[in-house]
Amino acid sequence: MVFRGEVQILRFFLMSLTFLHTKFQSLSYEGRLITCPFCIFLVLLKGLVFFSYSTLAQDIFTNQYGSGLLFHNPAFTGTSVSGKGDFLYAIHYPTLTGGLVSNYFGYDHSFADERNAIGFFLKTDRIGIASGGNFRNLQANLSYAYLLPAGEYWRIKMAIGAGYGNKNLNTFQLIYGDQLSQTGLTGSSSAESPLPSQTIDYLDIATGILAYNDYAWIGFSAFHLNQPQREFLGNDFRVPLRISGHLGIKIPLNENENYHLSPVMFYHFQNNLHLLDMGLFFETTHFQAGIMGRNIPMQTANTTLNFQTAFKMEGFRIAYNFGLPLNLKNVGGLHEIGLSFAIQKEPTERKWAYRQISIF
Repeated sequence: MVFRGEVQILRFFLMSLTFLHTKFQSLSYEGRLITCPFCIFLVLLKGLVFFSYSTLAQDIFTNQYGSGLLFHNPAFTGTSVSGKGDFLYAIHYPTLTGGLVSNYFGYDHSFADERNAIGFFLKTDRIGIASGGNFRNLQANLSYAYLLPAGEYWRIKMAIGAGYGNKNLNTFQLIYGDQLSQTGLTGSSSAESPLPSQTIDYLDIATGILAYNDYAWIGFSAFHLNQPQREFLGNDFRVPLRISGHLGIKIPLNENENYHLSPVMFYHFQNNLHLLDMGLFFETTHFQAGIMGRNIPMQTANTTLNFQTAFKMEGFRIAYNFGLPLNLKNVGGLHEIGLSFAIQKEPTERKWAYRQISIF
């Protein structure tokens, strides 16, 4: 998914690359000659209003919702029969100075009583890996969910989550102008005062609710409820509240119900931005394919078309996603590989017990 802040980063990279057509083209900042791509990135980061805080404030989303559910709603905790794990590797816009790389790992477990469940996830994001420095984001959360029966067919999950967040701007490996000669790097240290690195740590609180049956699910979640505030880049920085709503429907295509269509919709609100994602997936017992429009224009025009395919076998699922930005050219696209595994176990015959949730 491409939030406004992420697109601004990418537009900046495009601007930066135009400075680098010749080897020693440079930019001056506070009397220092700066030549490496990330140095230019850092100068523009601190100098351009459009980048400074909207970028840091936005959560960075991947395109495979099904391989990172706990990041979207803690109430997805315990929606498998016993336990479920997800791993996701994503690289967005690889041609732009290393692009944006995200990693996600999550696991949730439903206890024998099938009412209580716990889970956790770890997500990292890095921007500018191939240059002399980078921006890093880390989020680690624990979650607890409780299952309530709601009539004969519906089930409701209520959940809370708490975790640790970290944002870091690394400038240690930047190259300054006096470290370059006509033949390349001089190998000596710079006489310039290094630009300072910045980091913040914070506690994060989340909550969510999910209602589902065999053929539909709908949920709402809120992250950063405490809206932690820290000093970053010399200014007060507050992590803004993120509110999400999401729903999906499973439409059987045959009597055995082993072929079905699943339309899905996700809505996000954060930092005064309204974002809408909609998609349609076709699924069989062992195969899945679909298309999703990410960031469908509501306030911005940064839509991405995402094409996903997946194969499933005995609790394992491997998926690949390719994203095609409609408003950015020559950026290398968006590539994601997801791997999921679920512990196989027959559900109990309790009247209120677990029902399979239709997740793409």
